[in-house]
Amino acid sequence: MLFRSEPFYQRLVAAGLGAPDALTVGDVVSCPGAECCRLAVTQSRGLGRLLTEFLSGRPDLIDAVPQGTIRISGCPNGCGQHHIASLGFQGSVRKVDGRALPQYFVMVGGGATEDGAHFGRVAAKVPVRRMPEAVERLIGLYTEQRSSADEELGAFFRRIPAVTVSDRLKDLVDLTPGDITPDDYVDLGESQAFEPMILDGECSA
Repeated sequence: MLFRSEPFYQRLVAAGLGAPDALTVGDVVSCPGAECCRLAVTQSRGLGRLLTEFLSGRPDLIDAVPQGTIRISGCPNGCGQHHIASLGFQGSVRKVDGRALPQYFVMVGGGATEDGAHFGRVAAKVPVRRMPEAVERLIGLYTEQRSSADEELGAFFRRIPAVTVSDRLKDLVDLTPGDITPDDYVDLGESQAFEPMILDGECSA
């Protein structure tokens, strides 16, 4: 891109602030999550890092989305503004074989437009380790069925039936004890088995 040759950008690079993909779908935003928030269920910052690394290695996915946002929150309070993102993820938990497993509500179609704020619709509940695959499938669905090359990602997901999204993610949602690896029970950024603890207090964000 032309701006990467500009003096200001080069000075940002020299200061370690020249990360690419700003203002693209690869510019993933999350709240602090359980790393430092007493209300969060999951390590949303860990998922943010995972998705940022995944998308930075897949420029084809970033280039496929002219406008769109990914936002992550570790709890329903929504400090990461997941509820008004094109693709929003809210930390949650499920029990599999009697053990807690970190997962995320996948919400699609959020955004702020001239018509007002649009809250995303819940389409699935996906285990955290499967979230990069979920993002890839959602962008794939968008590229296959968008009305035009410049249709905004959130507008696309507001337009299509929610069941279309759920069907695309169905096999990522379904879990049996035989499907699970030991890592599935460990949240991103942790080394021990997932044990959600929601404490009294306020979110650090």
